[in-house]
Amino acid sequence: MIDLSLYLVASKQDKSDETFLNTLEQAIKGGVGIIQLREKELSARKFFELAFKVKKLCDAYCIPLIINDRLDITLALDASGVHLGQEDLDIKLARKILGKDKIIGLSLQKIEQLKNIEGVNYLGCGAINSTPTKKSEILSLEILEQIITLSKLPVVAIGGIDETNVLNLKGLKLSGIAVVRAIMCAKDPFLASKNLRKLFKSL
Repeated sequence: MIDLSLYLVASKQDKSDETFLNTLEQAIKGGVGIIQLREKELSARKFFELAFKVKKLCDAYCIPLIINDRLDITLALDASGVHLGQEDLDIKLARKILGKDKIIGLSLQKIEQLKNIEGVNYLGCGAINSTPTKKSEILSLEILEQIITLSKLPVVAIGGIDETNVLNLKGLKLSGIAVVRAIMCAKDPFLASKNLRKLFKSL
């Protein structure tokens, strides 16, 4: 079973590799159970070099590393899996390429998109709140609840989730919360992760 409770979506941005990896390690120690590496601006070579270091860290703590969008990087690294958006490679083709044992996550914004989830392991649904990292429509909690009910897959909520608003998700049968800034921009990533995990478990 994958522990999706606290799912970290990480981008290096202007951090040094050392600072970035230290942030990730503190987050893992604080309770992050899975990391998705999302690097939209890096070349394939730079992405691979960074992902190689992140995978080494994830392997040391026995947690999955998910690569955002890039099947080539996922395969080259032998990462745990890939996370795909609605405009990315077809799920069936991705599953054929990766094989049955890899994790495939899918971003979902609408109930209609549940028609194309065969071969997927979990759903990332959002954005729940407005967020500067991704420009997308807000997914209402009512629609999120319907997606959770209609889908047999684990559902992770994403989008501007932090310690101030995570309790708004109370009562929803979520498998986890995915966060970016709440950990990556925290002064103390360990404490932020610990608090977020505790808050999620109380939902």
